[in-house]
Amino acid sequence: MKKVWPVWLCMLLILVSCNPPHAPFTDNQTMPLGTAKVISIDNGSTPVTIETVSGLDSLEVSSTAPDRKPAFTIERSQQHIRIAANNHLFRIFNLANKPVMVVKIPLHYEGSLQINSSSGTVNIIRPQNSLVVDGTSGSIELIADRIVSDIRLASTSGKISLRIAEPAPDVSWTLESRSGRRSFALEWQQMNENKHISQGVTGQGTYQVHVITRSGNIQVQ
Repeated sequence: MKKVWPVWLCMLLILVSCNPPHAPFTDNQTMPLGTAKVISIDNGSTPVTIETVSGLDSLEVSSTAPDRKPAFTIERSQQHIRIAANNHLFRIFNLANKPVMVVKIPLHYEGSLQINSSSGTVNIIRPQNSLVVDGTSGSIELIADRIVSDIRLASTSGKISLRIAEPAPDVSWTLESRSGRRSFALEWQQMNENKHISQGVTGQGTYQVHVITRSGNIQVQ
């Protein structure tokens, strides 16, 4: 009997990896910001894009799920809004048909943003708030016109990349990796570098940007 279970498990995983015959399930929800000071996103293995958008009155969360099941939940307390992906076992292993989440944050939101990820990719577009991202193996990408807040991005083995349009953002940089490569295309001032850490300043150095990996590569351009 013990030998049969692995066979059944393999067959089940193959079945759930097949393309579903029905159209994907789309879910769109909004949440007024109210007095929220923290927005947290637990995406787990689900890919997520977080974008700051002008003209929005409320937080908007949408998803597309090929397995036709809800992909996320939203909970709130007085000062905290929590968005959590529904990562059940079959979704974790069903690489071909993962849900995709999109979170749109109003430009006038003044609180902080916290993201907790495992293998899901995280894409952050035009962040305007204090930002903390903790990941394990999924890649993290940040795209910004300029840096206007403190940022901390951390991953165990996933690649972290930052693309910034401003040639000299007002940032004090710390790039730290035990075994991953570190590359920086902007011109640094006051540069200090050793085997595991690169530090420097661009512009006035107003905001702190700290990027940490264990084995993942770090790229700033």
